[in-house]
Amino acid sequence: MTQHHPEVQVVILAAGEGTRMRSNKPKVLHPVLGRPMLEYVLHGVENLKPMSIAVVIGHGAGHVREKIGQPRGLEWVVQEEQLGTAHAVLQCEKVGKAARDVLIVCGDTPLLKSETLTNLIASQQATGSAISLLSAELDDPHGYGRILRGDDGCCLGIVEEKDASTEQRRIREINSGIYCVRRDVLFDMLHRIENNNAQGEYYLPDIIPLALQEGLEVQVTQVDDASEISGINDRAQLAAVEAVMQRQIIYDWQMKGVTIEHPETVRIEATVRIGMDTVIQAGCYLIASTHIGDECRVGPYAVLVDAWLDDRVDVFAFTHIHGANVGSNTNVGPFARLRPGAELDEEARIGNFVEVKNSVIGRGSKVNHLTYIGDTVMGEKCNIGAGTITCNYDGANKHQTRIGDKVFIGSDTKLIAPVEVGDDATIGAGSIISKDVKAGGLTLSARPEQRHVPTWQRPSKKPD
Repeated sequence: MTQHHPEVQVVILAAGEGTRMRSNKPKVLHPVLGRPMLEYVLHGVENLKPMSIAVVIGHGAGHVREKIGQPRGLEWVVQEEQLGTAHAVLQCEKVGKAARDVLIVCGDTPLLKSETLTNLIASQQATGSAISLLSAELDDPHGYGRILRGDDGCCLGIVEEKDASTEQRRIREINSGIYCVRRDVLFDMLHRIENNNAQGEYYLPDIIPLALQEGLEVQVTQVDDASEISGINDRAQLAAVEAVMQRQIIYDWQMKGVTIEHPETVRIEATVRIGMDTVIQAGCYLIASTHIGDECRVGPYAVLVDAWLDDRVDVFAFTHIHGANVGSNTNVGPFARLRPGAELDEEARIGNFVEVKNSVIGRGSKVNHLTYIGDTVMGEKCNIGAGTITCNYDGANKHQTRIGDKVFIGSDTKLIAPVEVGDDATIGAGSIISKDVKAGGLTLSARPEQRHVPTWQRPSKKPD
């Protein structure tokens, strides 16, 4: 469990352009399983309950602020010129002056856990070190700075790979770029860092040799799971981090009582919620704010985006549900499409090749085959025949169709909105309905004439 750290100021470095992403979008806004990578980092440090959080932004600063908003306790700090990581942190000198320590993290490390940061802060405070840094052991440390330790295990410094000897390059412990630094030490060192390098930038790791030269203690805390410190610099690394996060999300839902068949084929984004005893079959995509209740079955190859499913809903193969609400004990699909604004009441049935848009389907009503229902309010226990279409668009405006309770509409019927069908009405197959239909009886229409037979009685179902 994480602890409160009101004595800590958090600085998140999120100003880089991320040129290797080859994108017009700021790197920290690239989504990882549906959320910008910066949001994961923010969530992790918010759990620490620090004094405040400063996010250093630069490239695409306006887009970053617009996307993230203004969470409580967050301060935006703009790095007008991107002159390196040390220069970025220096922009926060006027922020959080009352803090004892400054925790510095990167905005492109969405796997980083708040528990790991708590351990780093605890190590810093327990040892009284000037600087504590987070390290990890990698099987392939290529590209990272190596941690140099003495025989007693104390940190002697960091050597960047380009400056490392052959022996030093064999070292597998690397610098993550995540630090907890005593505030007075940090800004003193930042003002002394020079930019004598090919890029002419001020690098944050240069505080380490400066501190050691002053005789200050530098503490190294090694993370248990090296994947936590994985930074994202290109699309391949983005995919790799997503894969790690996806495995963890699937494992967490499995531990909460969700069956996920062929989990390697399933995508479940971080904002999705799933109830107990639900089964997710192969190839499903569960996206954005989708909510699935208890004892549901989804798939295979169903796509749910911002969908809400109550309990005991069966979604059959290749169904697409986007921005729709589905009541309990309902069946949808296969090959059905529920578009935004579709509302299915309990025990409704939506069958193959049926599309529903901005419509209410009443309790127990059935729309089973090859049908389009748009801008419609349908009552309870209706039966809509195959090939029925609500003609809701006149080329300029949308119009509504209203269908009462217990209505039976024969196959291949066209309902030209605006039109209303009364309770218990029956419409004969192939009808084109352009006028309101009276309750009860049978209505037949083949343009230009529409007629009503008030004495007609619907046949009763023969007993089994």
